[in-house]
Amino acid sequence: MKLSYNLKLSQSLKLTPLLQQSLRFLQASQAELDQLFEEYLNDNIFLEREENYSYINPPASNNQSIKNSKISNDDYYNIFENQSKNETLREYLIENLGIFSFSERQQVIFSFLIDAINDEGYLTETYESLINSIHQEPKVEIKELEILIKLIQDSSFPGIGARDLSECLYNQLNIIDNENENENEIVRISKSIVINHLNLLANRNYEDLIKKLNCSRENLDKAIEIITALNPKPGLAFKKNNVNDFIRPDVTVVDENGNWEVYVNEDELFKLRLNNEHEKYFKNIPPDVIEDLKEKLQEAKWLIKNLQQRSITIIRVSRSIMERQKDFLQKGDLYLRPLILKEIAEELGLHESTISRVTSNKFILTPHGIYELKHFFGSKIQSGLGKTLSSKAISGRIKDIINEENSLKPFSDEKIVLMLKEQGIKVARRTVAKYRDKLKILPSNQRKKNV
Repeated sequence: MKLSYNLKLSQSLKLTPLLQQSLRFLQASQAELDQLFEEYLNDNIFLEREENYSYINPPASNNQSIKNSKISNDDYYNIFENQSKNETLREYLIENLGIFSFSERQQVIFSFLIDAINDEGYLTETYESLINSIHQEPKVEIKELEILIKLIQDSSFPGIGARDLSECLYNQLNIIDNENENENEIVRISKSIVINHLNLLANRNYEDLIKKLNCSRENLDKAIEIITALNPKPGLAFKKNNVNDFIRPDVTVVDENGNWEVYVNEDELFKLRLNNEHEKYFKNIPPDVIEDLKEKLQEAKWLIKNLQQRSITIIRVSRSIMERQKDFLQKGDLYLRPLILKEIAEELGLHESTISRVTSNKFILTPHGIYELKHFFGSKIQSGLGKTLSSKAISGRIKDIINEENSLKPFSDEKIVLMLKEQGIKVARRTVAKYRDKLKILPSNQRKKNV
């Protein structure tokens, strides 16, 4: 083997710690920023919170996923005694199952099964995936999983532990016990629908359902009434609201004597300052410690500077956006104008990526409600009047048209295209379908209500 030396020139960009911190702050939402600052406060003696600021500490999450955590069997041992009971879905299941007596092997399996149940109450892991995740000797068998899953389903809120929507609804129907023969027949029809014919029900193909079920229209309607009263996401009954999950606007835009003014919401900001007594820390301190303290002091100054710069950037970007969306401020969503990141970036002398960071997870309070700053950006669509409209405005018009339709005769996508054309907006049918899907609005055949 021959050894040789090579010289190579290359350029690379390395972000300084200050710049990295600045980008991190700029991208963070207000709630994320609060948590970051709590960490800095606990780690830096030169920082303190301003007294007039009140902050609610976010509760720590105690949910763990078998997908992103490697946990030994010992961590799962005796879980029914060690877990706190706070009525989340996980804790509800642990509390319910804690009344039974299980072997150590069964407790390990139960722990993985509980972690595999999502917030909506569904078992999201396949049997094969669970067996590969649970390291037990001898290897866990499918029959073991089935027995324990059945126990979870039977001892929990109806529908929890199901593997799909059909099973979830079927398990809820199983608890209905009627002595009346006709009512039992309706429950039988309901079970047959959720197990075999959910697609027909979703598409409102009632005539096909009557033929396949061999039942009367009256009994079909009663069965549908029962099914629609069931809960397709039973686990959400245990989902708690976190106070920090509520949207807290970063800025507000108000009309002041005909001028739209944008202000930072000072009450929502986490306010930090240098400890007024920081100089005393440098007295009677050994030289080898002073350097560490100086680094912490510099870090505190950088943090406060970056926080101030973040507020300045957000207010500049917000003002520039609102200056271009005055029609929206006066008349609402239907009057949003097309806007791209580049337009704001060029005016403010910033990079498009900076505008993207500033507008992500930042919210503004307007006369029409709270919006994410990203909401005001949208592509252009040419109208028949020679004007360009924002895709958000088109989406809003489609939503309004559907909201005003007769539910017995809903508008098809083709009809909506014609109605928009009458308003001077020329779009293709597939464009209407795309925006309708984004609005999570069903096609006309599924929106139709039958008398």
